[in-house]
Amino acid sequence: MIEIIRRGIYTSIQDAGRFNYQNIGVPISGPMDQQAFGIANQILNNAYNTAVLECSFMGPKIKFHKNTYISIAGAEMNTELNGEKIKSYTPYKVNEGDILSMGTSQYGCRTYLSISGGIKTEKVLGSRSQFKGITSEGNITKKVLIPIGKSDFIPKVGVSLKPINIDYENEILEVYPGPEFKILDNTQKKILLENIHHISSLNNRMAFRLEEKLICKLPEIWTSPVIPGTIQCTPDGSLIIIMRDGQVTGGYPRIFQLNKRSINLLSQKTTRSPIRFKLLSKV
Repeated sequence: MIEIIRRGIYTSIQDAGRFNYQNIGVPISGPMDQQAFGIANQILNNAYNTAVLECSFMGPKIKFHKNTYISIAGAEMNTELNGEKIKSYTPYKVNEGDILSMGTSQYGCRTYLSISGGIKTEKVLGSRSQFKGITSEGNITKKVLIPIGKSDFIPKVGVSLKPINIDYENEILEVYPGPEFKILDNTQKKILLENIHHISSLNNRMAFRLEEKLICKLPEIWTSPVIPGTIQCTPDGSLIIIMRDGQVTGGYPRIFQLNKRSINLLSQKTTRSPIRFKLLSKV
């Protein structure tokens, strides 16, 4: 078991996601930053789908009730184990009674804490990912004991991980044309692709809304599928980027689709972060 002593700002349990239920309106969920999530698990030889803690903006304080190994990946949160700072992308042995404390994010905004053997909460619709309405809570809201798995993982002596340098300040988000991209005129396309945009305060695991609006009168469309990374334009010109907990259908024009790398990068950005769109193919 691990014990959540302080929950942080927004800490949730996430595995790779909840698939094959989008036809009944269930979001995929899963890690906002799939790359950091995968690296944290890989360091401990966990399977990719192993559930971890996704820690946003400020991480939790945790007491361990059994010996195990941990790793962290993603945003820098000044993490300490028993008062001693530890590094990201490195396996650490923890003993029963040890205390892990995570601070506020300094570079990026989401960190992934992987535990050898993984988190073993109940699966709902094939996944442990928290999502309010599917699981009892959408995130960890109180002090709680969380079950963890068993593992025979032991780091090999002399083996080290090459330092990982991910530029979370990179402003470029790579996009493909969305199904309704063609209804934009050339001026609107130029504004979208040449201007700098900023993330508004309306950003969470469901969607990111941008501060700038596109001057346009685009028609609504028949309700159509959307996926993480779909960028919709509302009738008032608002630009909304669907994220991991987002809806599965929408009635607004889908003008862009982010690639996987850019969804991961966007997940490490927050209010007022500047972004620019780079079109990967033309229609």
